Amino acid sequence: MQGTLLKCCHVAVAVLALAGCSSGSSSGQAQPQYGQAPYGQQPPYGHPQYGQPPYGQPPYGQPQYGPQAPQGYPGQQPAAQQPGVHPAQPGQPWPQQPPTPQAPPAAQTPPAQAPTPAAPAPAAPAQDPLNRLDFAFMRSSAQGILQELVGALVPQQKARVQGIPLVFDPEPGEVNAFAACTRDGKSLMAISDGLLEVAAFLAKAQANDELFRTTKVDEYIRLVAQQQRPGQPLVRPSAGFFDNAHQSDTRRWTRQRALFEEQIAFVLGHELGHHYLGHLPCTAGGPVGANAAELNHALSSALPLLNQPNELASDVSGTQNVLTAGSRRTNGARWTEAGGLLTMRFFGGLQQLTPADLLFAFERSHPPALVRKPVIEQTAAAWRATGGASLTLPF
Repeated sequence: MQGTLLKCCHVAVAVLALAGCSSGSSSGQAQPQYGQAPYGQQPPYGHPQYGQPPYGQPPYGQPQYGPQAPQGYPGQQPAAQQPGVHPAQPGQPWPQQPPTPQAPPAAQTPPAQAPTPAAPAPAAPAQDPLNRLDFAFMRSSAQGILQELVGALVPQQKARVQGIPLVFDPEPGEVNAFAACTRDGKSLMAISDGLLEVAAFLAKAQANDELFRTTKVDEYIRLVAQQQRPGQPLVRPSAGFFDNAHQSDTRRWTRQRALFEEQIAFVLGHELGHHYLGHLPCTAGGPVGANAAELNHALSSALPLLNQPNELASDVSGTQNVLTAGSRRTNGARWTEAGGLLTMRFFGGLQQLTPADLLFAFERSHPPALVRKPVIEQTAAAWRATGGASLTLPF
């Protein structure tokens, strides 16, 4: 149908063109040239005018391409369309369709980096030797502390105590430490596992109080005073006594270790002083330490002596020894008198809460804590004021 209409249009245009030529020749007037129109008139339909598209192209304002574009002359079959060639205008490239808008490329996700290795998690409380009350560890620590104390003595004092053995008393419920002579005249120093255990709990409680503002030291003292019975295994805090949120804090472990060492250093420094100050007959003239074969019977045959002036003199010399050895330490925390004062706080609290019942041998073999505490404090203050000079008291 579309081809028939197009053909009829071409025939009508041809007839009108012939009619125009005939009329012009008969009038004798100048006629406009072919393709031009008189001024003010529009050319007949089908006549091309300057600026209009040539024959076979759509009038101005109509789309040139697309489905309605003319397909050539009437009766002519449209040429086979070739890729990239305009079918109505051979030799002209087919207009390129505007590119389909593409979505902007997604933001490139940077390649996943290997995660940074996490710092090793702090050990569980049960793995800390003080928290699990590892007596082998605590005994080994005590031996190392004793060596540091002896190493910090002046040569004359060191010569008197070099080689004196340290004996550990495993008897349950025994809390004591002493310097003594065997019945055979051999010198020794002794500390009980019970005192090591008390020092471990006091260190843990004090570290908690310092870091988390608790009152665990007073609570522990009250627990022992209320529930401990003479000759019975030591009372231990229940599982919920210490807050679980504080158990894995490494700051507390570090402080706990320092306080434990300071307590043991004070106790051993005090007992060591009895030997190099000549308070015992077995070391008055020089060191005569018990040998390995005699240590099994040392505790049963030892004779600790209680002499008030000598005890206070040993507190003075022991505190000075701890401060001097602590100032020379290159590994670990430097020792102060804090361990001695914490020990006195424990026994002083027991003596106030249980005045009629001495729970431990340590209370029977040493002066009251209320007497010893100011001696320790004044000795430490004098040591610092004199730059570490040793004091000799006339006891």
